[in-house]
Amino acid sequence: MLVKIATFFLIGMAVLAMFGRLRWPGGARRVSGRRKSGSLPRPRTCRTCGQINVTGGACRNCNEGRS
Repeated sequence: MLVKIATFFLIGMAVLAMFGRLRWPGGARRVSGRRKSGSLPRPRTCRTCGQINVTGGACRNCNEGRS
């Protein structure tokens, strides 16, 4: 009995996953200029030292005189 319930649960989850992957034709259109859902923005780099800047503010290394 427990095996039957677990099997039906897993089959139901697989069906829901397949429906989630469908792309309906004529659905919501993406606005130009927006990035795709799930994609990350490009990392920002400092213009003077080239280090990746996660926060987007002033570079810590250049401001402290480390470079």
